[in-house]
Amino acid sequence: METINRGSHCIGETGLTQKKVVDIHAHIVGPGDSGRGCSMSREFRFGPAFASMLMGLRIGPLEATDGKIREAVLASIEASSSINQAVILALDGVYKNGSPSGAETHVVVSNDYVMGLAAESRKVLFGASVHPYREPKNLQAETRRCLDAGAALFVWAPASQQINPEDDRCIPFYLCLARAGIPLLCHGGTDFTTRSSAAKFSGYNESRRLTRALDIGVKVIVSYCHASFGGVFPPYDYDSIDDLVEMLRAADENGWELYADISALCSPSGTSCIERIKREIAMQKVRPERILFGSDFPRPVIDISSIRRGMTPDELRQRIVQGGNMFDSAFDTLMKFGMDEAVFTSAADLLNI
Repeated sequence: METINRGSHCIGETGLTQKKVVDIHAHIVGPGDSGRGCSMSREFRFGPAFASMLMGLRIGPLEATDGKIREAVLASIEASSSINQAVILALDGVYKNGSPSGAETHVVVSNDYVMGLAAESRKVLFGASVHPYREPKNLQAETRRCLDAGAALFVWAPASQQINPEDDRCIPFYLCLARAGIPLLCHGGTDFTTRSSAAKFSGYNESRRLTRALDIGVKVIVSYCHASFGGVFPPYDYDSIDDLVEMLRAADENGWELYADISALCSPSGTSCIERIKREIAMQKVRPERILFGSDFPRPVIDISSIRRGMTPDELRQRIVQGGNMFDSAFDTLMKFGMDEAVFTSAADLLNI
């Protein structure tokens, strides 16, 4: 990769203390017209989450096909001058009694689909997703298949997938990941992406529920640092990140391989959380290596350095970063906001890249 100079930092194959920059958290979805492993419910397709993704990809709703979205995602990754690689996340469906529950599943991105992306581009890392409530033999077989295919990590969205991380059915999966040394990226904070993220499931995203996985020896990445995404515009509301920060502070003492990513924090709902994380690092209460860069691509990026309380919706829309590469926009925005350099490079060590 060609080296790119951005201010006082040298970014690229030889940039940022000579380490690779890995985006730990990027998405792809598709309406399913190709029959290659993506699907979404009508509710999701006409909901705000998909509209936001299409805005980021600069794709109109009438041209949103699997192929068009796939092409835009790969083009964005290849064109980025700030990141060396990005983890594209699969998403397993909801499972009940060992079998898929199609009626309660709103988004599926199959492991095969993301494996195909990784085969097309060396800059794509395979983020696998396997629901722990699958029938035991199927769970074991699919997890092993993903590991053999080079999964960089596994991902759950507990509220959306209706996974309780404290459920005993998760233990075989935890043991497998601990033996393999492969991280589990677990979505945290409030999740309003799908109807299956109803209030009765929202507690599944609490970081404390991951204590069992950490005690077993799983490398756990809590995603979003517990920012709330209930509203795009003011009034701002936030989930408390006190539990997560307390766990991060105690990680060394407890022998936990605990990390958190800062994906989706380039937004009004994320500024409070990112300021808290910066303070924890500055006070040396949380090691910067435990905080990982993620863009939540293709979520639109907002210039958080210019956000102030009480802004109107129009003022906030004007701060959405227009044009350019979205991976680069997220990187540049967080760098400008003063994030520690280790945040951008630690994922490469964690994923053994």
